[in-house]
Amino acid sequence: MVDAQPPAEKVTAEVKRLTEMSHQAFFAAWTTFVQGGTDERRVPGEVQAVAFRSPELASRTLAAADRAAREFKQVVERREGESKKTYQARIGAFRQQLQESRQPVVAAVEELAADEAEYLAQLDDGAFAEEWTQFVRAVAGAARSGRDAVQGLAFRSPEVAARTQALTLRMMREPAQFLPASEGESRKEHAARLSQLRSRLEAELRFLQYTLNYSVARWGRMPSAPNYRLQAMRLLAEKYPEEFSRLRKAVAEDAGKAREEARRERRAERQSKARSTS
Repeated sequence: MVDAQPPAEKVTAEVKRLTEMSHQAFFAAWTTFVQGGTDERRVPGEVQAVAFRSPELASRTLAAADRAAREFKQVVERREGESKKTYQARIGAFRQQLQESRQPVVAAVEELAADEAEYLAQLDDGAFAEEWTQFVRAVAGAARSGRDAVQGLAFRSPEVAARTQALTLRMMREPAQFLPASEGESRKEHAARLSQLRSRLEAELRFLQYTLNYSVARWGRMPSAPNYRLQAMRLLAEKYPEEFSRLRKAVAEDAGKAREEARRERRAERQSKARSTS
């Protein structure tokens, strides 16, 4: 038997109410719901359950759930005169409630991410680059309700991870092209923003590599390790083409001299052997 869904108009109204909350008020509403209550007595728990995992709030709810897992002692405070054993039991109960409440939210986020990945896959290169640039340029830790977790999962999905990785490597080579200086911004301020962008890109490259490795491994093949030396050489060649060309030419000349020296030594050895036998 399928559980009856609460009236759509009530869910819509609750989504609107929760969306307009400050971060702290939203967090308090979520932790109250996890513990079996509601922050607004007129709102039934089943309505809040659907609202918290709605497309508009799922990502924000997931962030609140992760915060609650970190700050459980602030959520479940020890009561005056409470024994350690009783307090630990209440913490354990809260963690179990949090896990059970979090599961449908995670499922909702993953479903939204699958739809987002399908959307990203059909974009042309310019539109795809714009979407990815906007994502990685977001300030770390800033909440973009309904987008951050969903877009992150989508960009790292097997469907578009290879495309995302190629674009990320390009952005690492030419970060200023994707993050130009703002009007009135000093060189130092722009350099700091570029450094922040590179750090975010480096982290994303690690996530993407795991995704690509998984895509290979699930077919029973061993993923190859990324060739960091070759990647570094390519970056140097693009950033300093004249210097790289000069060094490559010098290395080639040294290798040629070494080969010629080896040939002379072998020729001298053959001549020596020939004289000794004659």
